[in-house]
Amino acid sequence: MAPSNRGPSDDYSDQDDDEKKTGKDLGSKRKFDEFECPACSANNPFDTFGNGDEVLCNWCGMDFRAVVDEDGKLRLKEL
Repeated sequence: MAPSNRGPSDDYSDQDDDEKKTGKDLGSKRKFDEFECPACSANNPFDTFGNGDEVLCNWCGMDFRAVVDEDGKLRLKEL
């Protein structure tokens, strides 16, 4: 068997240069595509929203402002 000319830096199987940050890594810049209404517990699929955006519950009709903390946790404040 011929010796391999590949070094450890040539093996990309364990590394992903385009690894996407999620959750805590993104902090307050994290985006969401659904939320659970704190008033009626309905699950609401939604176009992408993030910190400071207004969202509307499609079930009970209440408006909320999304607040995302530095840990990437979503909280909804009633408007």
